[in-house]
Amino acid sequence: MSDAAKLSLTVLQRVAEFLDALPENDLVDLAEGRASITFYRWGEDRPVKPAKAPRRTAKPPAAVDLAEVREALATMDNREAGRKRLAPLTVATLRSLAGELDMGGLSKETKARLVDKIVERTIGYRLNSAAIRQL
Repeated sequence: MSDAAKLSLTVLQRVAEFLDALPENDLVDLAEGRASITFYRWGEDRPVKPAKAPRRTAKPPAAVDLAEVREALATMDNREAGRKRLAPLTVATLRSLAGELDMGGLSKETKARLVDKIVERTIGYRLNSAAIRQL
């Protein structure tokens, strides 16, 4: 265990001991946001102001080569492989792919339905056609 992890565990133990000594109504106030815990450095009379957490910005999704996805789907011979290939794609990417496949009217579909419809349009049709030809 790293020194930082050991130090964190020690701090958590002290916080737990402090909370254990509080009356239940104070714990309820803390839990419901009506009370707070303030940190003072040793020998100082002003509380420490917490640093603001850095603002998280969503990183843009990685660019997806839709032509490569279409080609991959065209070579697959089972629906489950197609679902696995499409699973990591975003809804926006799936809608773009559906548009490239001339599949209109899917703007309100869920991700799962988009995946299923794309798989059926690409892999399912081919498999169904092959099965019919064998009859």
